[in-house]
Amino acid sequence: MNLIITILLVIGVTIGFYMATKNKTKLGINLKSVYCPVCGMKQPRIRIPKNTQQLLYGGTTCPGCGAKLDKYGDIIS
Repeated sequence: MNLIITILLVIGVTIGFYMATKNKTKLGINLKSVYCPVCGMKQPRIRIPKNTQQLLYGGTTCPGCGAKLDKYGDIIS
């Protein structure tokens, strides 16, 4: 019984992360390279978060122009 519940939980979490990634939400996972839409600079794979939002949900600040980007490379206003 516990094994069935565990399997269903793992499947549910996997589907949840897949849908979050597909819809580009904060909980999604991006494994692709990110380029700054302002200056075109490729963002480093290993990032140093500059604020709490970047720490919790991913994202970076472009070292070239200083634009704040989310994990998918979109500008954060």
